[in-house]
Amino acid sequence: MANSIIMPKTGMAMEEGVIIEWRVKEGDRVSKGDIVALIETDKSAMELESDYDGVILAILGKAGETVPVTKVIAWVGQSGEAVPAEGSRAANSGGAGSVPAAAAKAATNAAAQADTSGGVRATPAARALAKEKGIDLAALVPGGKYNEITRADVESTLKSAPVATPLAKRIAAAEGISLDGVQGSGFGGKIFSGDLAVGKSARRPAGAAALPDTRVALTNIQRVTGKRMSESRRTIPEVTLHIRADVTRLLELREELNNDLASSGAKAKITINDFVLAAAVRTLLSNPQINATLDGDALVYKGSVNLGMAVATGRGLLVPVIHNAQDYSLAELSAAAADLAAKAREGKLAPHEMSGGTFTVSNIGMFGINAFTPIINPPEAAILGVCAVDDELKLQGAQVVNRKKMGLSLAFDHRVVDGAGASIFLKNIKDILESPLLIVV
Repeated sequence: MANSIIMPKTGMAMEEGVIIEWRVKEGDRVSKGDIVALIETDKSAMELESDYDGVILAILGKAGETVPVTKVIAWVGQSGEAVPAEGSRAANSGGAGSVPAAAAKAATNAAAQADTSGGVRATPAARALAKEKGIDLAALVPGGKYNEITRADVESTLKSAPVATPLAKRIAAAEGISLDGVQGSGFGGKIFSGDLAVGKSARRPAGAAALPDTRVALTNIQRVTGKRMSESRRTIPEVTLHIRADVTRLLELREELNNDLASSGAKAKITINDFVLAAAVRTLLSNPQINATLDGDALVYKGSVNLGMAVATGRGLLVPVIHNAQDYSLAELSAAAADLAAKAREGKLAPHEMSGGTFTVSNIGMFGINAFTPIINPPEAAILGVCAVDDELKLQGAQVVNRKKMGLSLAFDHRVVDGAGASIFLKNIKDILESPLLIVV
């Protein structure tokens, strides 16, 4: 009897998923636990495993296709076995409900599954990624078994190619500007159109044709994030408070700790954000009204601190969660945060690593932002925004000294906590960051 592979439902709010790419083809033999596809859920990209042993009888969903949850996307069974009528495809030469002919010719037809539009043979996943990143497929060397360009070939090129916005790439191409060596002002050195003006005073000729617009579809993660953030704004009476913490001593202590780690041969480093995460955990334990949720006409004070941390990825904003963060030391918290951030950027977060958060920290200080209004991640009661560290002169006795000040922005649900309680919480975090030894003892 044929068994189905369905689009999984990884969370209560998930309604659909996207098939990024298939790791198998019709006729392939698989075992239980083998990876058959890479899919994008409402929270992250994840590998889809087969729950059965057998042969891939039919693949019903194409790479790049959006599929409702629980819908059958493939069938697994014994070689030559017919799939149920509702899962058959008329295009199969074996007739309705039968795919033995397709399975028999899987090896010879595998190359034909690659899209050959534009004179370049490439898998749908490779073509989609190349379009998203502005990569010319014709310039790549095929690495596929059937001389097709795979997603891995495109990803390999991206590792060495300059990262730039679509507009910057179009302007560079039109103006004959090489992106190699251009210092990008964006995150990770990403090149924006304004970066191309450095060292170049010439303008486009008057009357030149307008540069074409580029339409890029939202990823599933971006669509879901937008939906939830819009819901948050509509339903939560949100208030934001701002404060500045003197982190001069914290930066000195961080340098001492990292020097000691380097001397011991450790490669890991403690970041400023790690100190903020640890300070947030400590403060939440003493201010439980912030680590709470609204449930109808009652407040639920959470027993554990499940700390969310916003991570920017190529597919959208993700918030992995460090569960039971109150049990972690600073070094352990740092390691857990680094691991989850890496998984988020690589699309390898498991569903449980994306759920159950009770409080979130969002850090955009690396962009020079001094204050902002982060949006609360429901059903949490608050979110802490971490801002840039700036120099500030201060009169100390008869001397003027330089201090390092960091902005903190707390957005909170006024139904759960009032202004006084939120102010106390924010000041407590400030006090801990200004006495950082409290974090490491």
